[in-house]
Amino acid sequence: MKAHRTAIAAALAAAILAPGLARGAGYGIYEQGAAALGMAGAHTASVHDASAAFFNPAALVRLDGQQLYLGGSWLNTHNSFAGIDPYPGFGVSEEMEAGNFFPPTVYWTNHFAKNWAYSVGVNAPFGLGVSWKNPESFTGRDRVTKASLQGLNGGLNLAWATTEKLSFGAGFDAMFAGVELNQIQRALIPGGGGAMANVADVKLKASNKPGYGFNLATLWAANEAWKFGAYYRSQVDVEIDDGEATFRQILTGDPTFDAAVAAGLPADQNDVQTTLHFPAIWSFGAAWQPTKAWTWEVDFNWTQWTAFDSLSLVFPSDTDLNTSLHEDYQDVFRLSIGAEHRLSKFAYRFGYYFDQAAAPTESVTPLLPDANRHGASLGYSRDLGAQKNWTLDWYYLALFFENRSTEGIERDGYNGTYKAFVNATGLSLAYRW
Repeated sequence: MKAHRTAIAAALAAAILAPGLARGAGYGIYEQGAAALGMAGAHTASVHDASAAFFNPAALVRLDGQQLYLGGSWLNTHNSFAGIDPYPGFGVSEEMEAGNFFPPTVYWTNHFAKNWAYSVGVNAPFGLGVSWKNPESFTGRDRVTKASLQGLNGGLNLAWATTEKLSFGAGFDAMFAGVELNQIQRALIPGGGGAMANVADVKLKASNKPGYGFNLATLWAANEAWKFGAYYRSQVDVEIDDGEATFRQILTGDPTFDAAVAAGLPADQNDVQTTLHFPAIWSFGAAWQPTKAWTWEVDFNWTQWTAFDSLSLVFPSDTDLNTSLHEDYQDVFRLSIGAEHRLSKFAYRFGYYFDQAAAPTESVTPLLPDANRHGASLGYSRDLGAQKNWTLDWYYLALFFENRSTEGIERDGYNGTYKAFVNATGLSLAYRW
């Protein structure tokens, strides 16, 4: 009796594509600048600090002097599940442990000529963490009990102003990513009337591996009132060739049954191969400044999730475990609307966005309760110091997920309705000289 191969592959696929925290209806993290998030991420055309390295590198050449930018966010996630018949059944209620994540942002920008600027930076634009309560009895434990995805990106950008109104940007990204998945395999108890027992802890782990991409951007100040910006971030594929799969038996106390389980468990693997996909993203923004005190912006993002149409897992040491899953994700959009009001001593911001779900209903799993989401944000900014060369920014974002039902067609027969909510807040401190 071998561990359920399809369940292992499905769980790893879900670990790669688990609930997105704020962007692209996948596993993207859009919290890369407090000023931007105060406007619900609508910042492609109006970005005016070093977070331009992420939101629009073409704006780097419009910044004054040098800037050092340090920031971070606290993301607090809440997820629950209510089952339906036939499995796991009406009345079944499950809950995830509250998730707490702290993605960092560090940027430095400078000019090396009148019309040229550059930036270097580190951020975490992708990541997740999922942990279901009571893992030994969680009804979806043969799909997943705990999982994490880490993505740390280092970037270098260059910006060039061709005229006083038009500038372009380009950059290089190196993404280091790793994934870990835990699940519990079950098997029918002989003579147990259909009852099942936990028989093995299964863990899949892949160390950080690099993948490389690029970005292109432009910014056009049409007149004093209007700015238009756009950027493109390429797809990044991280090739994993040293994934570790371990299978630890859970004894049931039945010597005959335990012996049969031990004989069927695969040997541990240290050469599992797969590919982590980070999709390409397009962003377009229009900013309107009706007065010197107000800026309004609308952004449209397009994330190319169709790049994730399938996932293959290759086990060179045990090819019987090889499998491929069809995910059939769709490209999705994100619409953001935000505003900034600048007063004599401080500025405040607010915004709203809608983010479309990428996962088809059959791919909504315990690790992928993907759903349409609505975000509402507030922000605050204040210049500090005698020379006003320090800026402190703060934001709060409430992220409401629409309830998502599997409609009885989830690929592994685990059906019900998922609910989710995310709190996000963050600070940044920038110094200009």
